[in-house]
Amino acid sequence: MKVRLLKLSAACLTLLTLSTISARSANVITFDSLSEDGSGSFIANGYQGLVWSNFACLNAILATNLVQTMGVNGYYYGMVSPSNVAFNANGNPAEIDARGTNFSFLSTYLTGAWSSNLNIEVQGFRGGSLLYDETVVASATNPTLFTFNYLNVDRLYFRSFGGQDAGFPPSHGQGGTWFVVDNMSIEFVPEPSTFLLAGLSALTLCAFLKRRRA
Repeated sequence: MKVRLLKLSAACLTLLTLSTISARSANVITFDSLSEDGSGSFIANGYQGLVWSNFACLNAILATNLVQTMGVNGYYYGMVSPSNVAFNANGNPAEIDARGTNFSFLSTYLTGAWSSNLNIEVQGFRGGSLLYDETVVASATNPTLFTFNYLNVDRLYFRSFGGQDAGFPPSHGQGGTWFVVDNMSIEFVPEPSTFLLAGLSALTLCAFLKRRRA
């Protein structure tokens, strides 16, 4: 009977530990599951468990094929996994908010849509307090992976500025502050109850083993 109880306790502890690890595993947002016809459309709130403000999605392959006069630009070059990318609509600041569960912003690929050496400032907040603030410089012809490691935040704020026109038609001489996002890696923060249950299970198992040895 004791052997069976020991096995049962060990199995419970293993399951709880695995569930905790699963809850903390990184989620790579590729935007490829969104239906998009190449004209650009806003990302709906709730996508991937987050609230999206002024972020739109674009099928970079369809956009390039449908509008031949546009040619290849940063939307196409910024595509890491085919065929969708996200971007800040109208070149304005964009935001991602938690939808009840905080998250850690680990990394993402960024590219300038029309401008090279585009400055992109990314701020991370929790409960209204600014915790992280970093500005990176993105290329217009290659997606660059930037690592942020903003831990346990509930809001991300993106704004872009500067850069030089990359010469993509028909934007030559215009540039712009549009930036491209792809393969964003986030990690939802587990609820405290998950760790509490795992801890209680471990304590129970330790107590049982102690009594068994006594």
